[in-house]
Amino acid sequence: MEGGGRSAAAAAAKKKRRKKNGSGCSAGASRPPRAVVPFDQVRGGISDALRERLAALGATAPSYVVEKEPLEMSDVHRNQARLLFSCKGEAALQRCPLTACFTEQETRFVWEEDDRSRRPRKTIAGLLVTALDRGGRSYNLVCRYLTCNFSYRFKTEWKKFVEDNGLSKGMRVELWAFRSRQLPNRYERVGSDDRVLVAVRKEIGHPDGSLGLVVLHYDDDELDPEQGDDEDDEAMPVQETETETGTGTTGQMKSEAAAAPEEKLLTSGGAACAEPTMTREEMVARFGLQMFLAAVGLIMLKRRHSVTQTSKKRVHEEDEQHKLQCSRKNVKEATDEVTESSENL
Repeated sequence: MEGGGRSAAAAAAKKKRRKKNGSGCSAGASRPPRAVVPFDQVRGGISDALRERLAALGATAPSYVVEKEPLEMSDVHRNQARLLFSCKGEAALQRCPLTACFTEQETRFVWEEDDRSRRPRKTIAGLLVTALDRGGRSYNLVCRYLTCNFSYRFKTEWKKFVEDNGLSKGMRVELWAFRSRQLPNRYERVGSDDRVLVAVRKEIGHPDGSLGLVVLHYDDDELDPEQGDDEDDEAMPVQETETETGTGTTGQMKSEAAAAPEEKLLTSGGAACAEPTMTREEMVARFGLQMFLAAVGLIMLKRRHSVTQTSKKRVHEEDEQHKLQCSRKNVKEATDEVTESSENL
């Protein structure tokens, strides 16, 4: 029993450290959360295909930028198709390592608004960044800063990157930046209907060319060099189960964990969607689009029902007050008639 308590405590401490060492952008940190080794010495090594691809591009040596740990469900869900780095607040945005990667012109591209009303639309808002995986495969990612949720977002072919590399919730990714004069940095529309996208290279104000990223992924179920073998072995008896609604410890709150997320969402009258830390995208990833829309419908019906009941109560009170006034008036008139009759007698 005592050993089980120590194991649970060790696992909780490990989780707490992982949460604290999350995305550098999310924490506004200007330094990486772990010791950074040279690019040639990263865990898992660098494949010959990646080396050859970098050499063919005439790329500068990749340098560490930032990591995200752990990846959220919204980062890897097939309906989301984007990698998000949160930078809330001006100070956090300025400290974010991604901010320091961009030239002045690249920053304009990243912050550009997508004006869908403008015609013709010859460009796509955002900075086009070529990302390379461990196998040297290329993916076109469009980076934009979203003022609606204060985050840098990489999308377009991120979904393909996730599928090709088997990324899942809880894994870790590192971003290493390089420059190449051969890489494009902008999408333009061509053709009579402007539906064909072509990657082009614009002047972005850097002598080494356009920004590129090497994205390295890790499954951190492997040994964490900061913690060593002993803590991992001690934490082994505590088994964690992944569900659509989050992470829980086996044996705790079994009846709650056994309930499907859809049941929780519906039985709560949509209240499960009201968590203040969840965005719309995270709710869709957690419950699915149909369940999310159903919950929104339930919330609207609940609010309408509440308004209706309040309105009925107010009407009832006004009606009762009117009846009381009429009753008092009738009593007064009857009293006056009796008084008048008495005087006549």
